[in-house]
Amino acid sequence: MKKLWLAVGLIAFLSGLIVIALVANPGGTREPEYHGRRLTRWLDDLDEPSALTQTNAALAIRQIGTNAVPFLVQMLYTKDSHFKRRYMDLLGRQHWIDFHFHYDFDVRARGMQGLIILGPDAKGAIPALASLLSNLADGNTAAFALILIGPSSVPALEIALTNSNEHARYEAAQALGALGEPSSVSNLLMVLKDPDWMTRISVVMALERFPKQANVIVPALTNCLDDPNYEVQGNVARLLGSFGPDAMAAFPKLLEMVVGTNYQVSEAATLALMEIDFDRTVATFTNNLKSPDVNVRRSTAWAARYFQSEGEPAVPFLVKCLKDSDTKVREYAAVALREIAADPDLVVPGLIANLDDPDPEVRDVTAIALGGFGARAKPAVPQILKIIEENKGDELRAEGLYNALRDIDPQAAAKLNGK
Repeated sequence: MKKLWLAVGLIAFLSGLIVIALVANPGGTREPEYHGRRLTRWLDDLDEPSALTQTNAALAIRQIGTNAVPFLVQMLYTKDSHFKRRYMDLLGRQHWIDFHFHYDFDVRARGMQGLIILGPDAKGAIPALASLLSNLADGNTAAFALILIGPSSVPALEIALTNSNEHARYEAAQALGALGEPSSVSNLLMVLKDPDWMTRISVVMALERFPKQANVIVPALTNCLDDPNYEVQGNVARLLGSFGPDAMAAFPKLLEMVVGTNYQVSEAATLALMEIDFDRTVATFTNNLKSPDVNVRRSTAWAARYFQSEGEPAVPFLVKCLKDSDTKVREYAAVALREIAADPDLVVPGLIANLDDPDPEVRDVTAIALGGFGARAKPAVPQILKIIEENKGDELRAEGLYNALRDIDPQAAAKLNGK
């Protein structure tokens, strides 16, 4: 009876192996070889730790060339049956025989890897790869493979921009940007109003590759500055800035964005304006610092810090803002003056005067701003010591004030530290 059951078990075991072997190549596509080794063996070598083995495998796959494409495409669609998965799980639990079966996800990954290695020789896989763009697991790798195939992928990718699946549209836009074919611009512009905000960002990033088509891209982007998503707005502003003077038409709308509720969008708009026309930006900002609208003054004073060393023309106007009726304007002006770090003869006395500001936040920020002027701000040391004493309960704030003191008067800082 034991022998009978052993025979039955052996037959079942061998039958399972036969079934697995049969379903491993369900499409019946003949597996190509190179130097007497099957393609799948060369693909296995790509996982070996030896760099030489991996290189030889890649070279072998390239030698097989276009003959490998049908088999690799077939691998992309591998799907294990429930029976195969269960049987492979069982085989994996025994320790007598070391089987080298691959689950479907591993087979698909190896097929994709082979196509990536083939690059332009994998043109025949374009339809299959395009169909995988909507797949969350494989879409990004499929897009990468299409990029490596080259310009031949462009028509399929442009069609994918109209796919009902948002992931496919997202991946297609990124791939078209990477390929940089000028003919793609018109198709990308049509997706700037895509319902998916991630896809819209993907399109914006793709359009950055086409600076020579600013005449058609800038107007379309300008119309997107009112996008309901802040991330999209910021990316559109950054891209407009990259076009420099060619994006002058967007200047008024970008200027409006500086005075916004989202500081990231305001920052992106400011940096874009500076790239488009720096002198005009400084002139406009200095004029806005005198605006009767407190929100305009606040946003402008805060954004002026991005001028840094080139912002000297704005310094006299920012110094006047140190006496603004609004505490935030005074605070932001001090920050901007520290970042610009110009004209200390004018700036330092103005900042020292604000060390007596009735608002403690303004006093603290002003003291820290003075640190940017080093020894030129030494007359402020007694008041800064007083402000440090006021903030001794706030460790983080006290540290910032101490660092400013050290930058101004290292001896005073050392003496304070020794107490």
